[in-house]
Amino acid sequence: MSGGMAMGAPRERLVERALALILEGEMAPGDAAGQARTALNQWRIKSDEHAAAVQEARQRWNALGGMAHDLRAHFDEPEGPLMANAANAAAAAAATASSTHRQQRRKMLFSVAGLLGAGLVAGRGVQWYWQQPVFRSAYRTRTAQMLKVTLADGRSGRNGAIGAIGAIGATGAMGSQLDLAPQSAIEVTLYRQRRFVDMAHGEVRFEVSPDSDRPFEVHTRSATIEVVGTAFTVRDRGGPVTVGVEHGHVRVRVTPPRGLAGAETRVIDLYKSDQLEIVDGQPGRVQQADTAALSAWRDGWLVFENTPLGDALAAVNSYRARPIVSNSARIDAMRLSGRFRTGDSEGLLAALPTILPLTTVVHPDGSVALQVR
Repeated sequence: MSGGMAMGAPRERLVERALALILEGEMAPGDAAGQARTALNQWRIKSDEHAAAVQEARQRWNALGGMAHDLRAHFDEPEGPLMANAANAAAAAAATASSTHRQQRRKMLFSVAGLLGAGLVAGRGVQWYWQQPVFRSAYRTRTAQMLKVTLADGRSGRNGAIGAIGAIGATGAMGSQLDLAPQSAIEVTLYRQRRFVDMAHGEVRFEVSPDSDRPFEVHTRSATIEVVGTAFTVRDRGGPVTVGVEHGHVRVRVTPPRGLAGAETRVIDLYKSDQLEIVDGQPGRVQQADTAALSAWRDGWLVFENTPLGDALAAVNSYRARPIVSNSARIDAMRLSGRFRTGDSEGLLAALPTILPLTTVVHPDGSVALQVR
């Protein structure tokens, strides 16, 4: 070897140059990859310092081999029509576009090489990589609308399909199933090491695909629900936050309201048929219940069991263009039990005066007011 320099720690700029050639040899399509590997070998033998830089670069690349799949998509060449009819003007324009693409790809190679440099060795880049979401999407349902979301977050899709997460209504996917009731809103964010749902309001049933390496979290106003794999429903219509487990095991972390002196986070484990209500940041007693009834709306039913009328009306109104409203906290606190069709709120209105001491007043706009009899 030439150069006459003693072997030692390679200069960072040389490591980045070696990384760029390694990346191109791994990622570039067709002949470009072979040319990059040849160039790397020729560059390596120029000096001991170059050889040391290549060795260090390979160690970094091998340590971060999991990035290869995510990066490869960024370096693919355009296909098909770009090289057709080379004799005409369209082909000339396509060739120019292809050349520009290659230049952009090379710039990206050097940018990634820089990322894989000293910052990653110090650990900052690795931390950045794992903290980046691989999928993010918001889902919202309108009045009387339900939505089924299927996530490709199952173990079988963690490698090859990790960039194709979020199919709606897909079948055959080994992923989590989310059913949204009307007037519900959530945001789903999937990371390489965890799965996260921010639930703004509404009702959602979760059938979570088991993955012990990537826990599933649901964040609500009052609590965080942690799960590895199970089926459960969360209801938040503005009153109590209700969690009911159909099977499996979830852990609920109840965060006390801000400003509540001496209050601490409560951790409560729920199992099959356990149901928990959280009111103003305070968890109630865990009760045994028909937890599947919480998501009976999937089959066209609303089931209430000693439910505060204000909370029940919020669910009923999610199916009505004109709401049913009360004029007092006393009415909201009344308790309702019964089973009602989601599309038959008029039947509920007819039944209410026979169940509770109420009268109904229909307004010209179609809304209905409840008054104490």
